Amino acid sequence: MNKHCTGKFQFFLFVLILAATSSFGQVGFNTKDWKFSNPKQFGFTVLDVDFFDNNNAIAIGSDGGIARTTDGGSNWTYGVYTFINPTNGFIAKGNFSDVHFVTSTTAYAVSAFGLMIKTTDAGLTWSQVNTPLSANAKNINTCWFLDANRGYIG
Repeated sequence: MNKHCTGKFQFFLFVLILAATSSFGQVGFNTKDWKFSNPKQFGFTVLDVDFFDNNNAIAIGSDGGIARTTDGGSNWTYGVYTFINPTNGFIAKGNFSDVHFVTSTTAYAVSAFGLMIKTTDAGLTWSQVNTPLSANAKNINTCWFLDANRGYIG
């Protein structure tokens, strides 16, 4: 190859690289046109979501917020879990940080103040579970269960 052809090839390569990199700067997401796929927002900050399968999921978060879906997230039902705060005796809302499905119907969620709740009907109803951290109102940040009755909290 002569020097003249090599220079043209290098120039062509330079222009191609310049065009490719300048087009990356123009690619982006138009967030002003985003919308919720469900007609209303959750109403709380979601901190964790756990799917048991492609259809069934539970989302948990701030202000005691719990949401569940049985159709892969197309529709959600919402609720708020309140409890008696052990430090002052007032009714409080949990700030849930983790949720874990164990079976298709059993799941656990954990929160501040040692709060752990359990569902045995895939999130329709919840009941409070006593933990070693409940008495001292210590935060529970995560949970993982081996079966419906044995697990770990931290």
